[in-house]
Amino acid sequence: MRTGRDHYSHIYATHSVERLILPRIAHPGRVIELGAGTGAIIAELQCRNFANVYVTVDYSPDAVEYMKRNLTNVEILRADIVQEPNSGTFDVVIVSHVLEHLESPDVFLAALVRHVEFRWLVIECPLEDLPASRLKNRFRDKHANLAGHVQFFNPESLSTLVGKHVKIVDSRRYASWASAETVRFLAQKDGLPRHKRWIKHVTMGVLPRVLEPIWKRYWVGNYALLCQKKVPLSNGVTHGNAESLKN
Repeated sequence: MRTGRDHYSHIYATHSVERLILPRIAHPGRVIELGAGTGAIIAELQCRNFANVYVTVDYSPDAVEYMKRNLTNVEILRADIVQEPNSGTFDVVIVSHVLEHLESPDVFLAALVRHVEFRWLVIECPLEDLPASRLKNRFRDKHANLAGHVQFFNPESLSTLVGKHVKIVDSRRYASWASAETVRFLAQKDGLPRHKRWIKHVTMGVLPRVLEPIWKRYWVGNYALLCQKKVPLSNGVTHGNAESLKN
């Protein structure tokens, strides 16, 4: 169950959640992560004393058992959020690096809004439909990826998808970079030969850090959206569309 996501927890949702949420809620009461996987993000938020109560949800029995063995003071649930309502109200809902794995992210987002009561929602996904990525995909099958991604987003397509279901009020776009230790772990996990390990070190560790402004715009990056539920107007129409995109 150890994955690259464990190593990225301090880069992915942790920083995004803190930067987007803390200016609005200094210390949230209840936080839930949907599609929590190994629970690495919640564990990191716990270390930072981010909230009072932590809840994780995942559909996979293996993921749930792993979290039960490795997390403490966390309510761990096995559930299908599309089919089952979640009890309670949450200050923050986290959906980190989940939508890119789903065949029908529209269905998931509609169910989330219908089945979960929340004040704030943080959604984060990788940006893999950028100019350099599109050029690279001419020479490979982008669906044959080790991460199991079936959706490929750019800022506009992700905002359009999410904005159909919730109101987007803020965003964070950045290029993540991996430490040498993380690259070694991922290369070993994927069984890469030596020359491909060096390529991964350069493309995951060196270039994103050195060329961050260019890298996040043209090659690959991450995009986090801060959202709220749309407010129904008196005529039955809901209010709240995606704001202008931020770099």
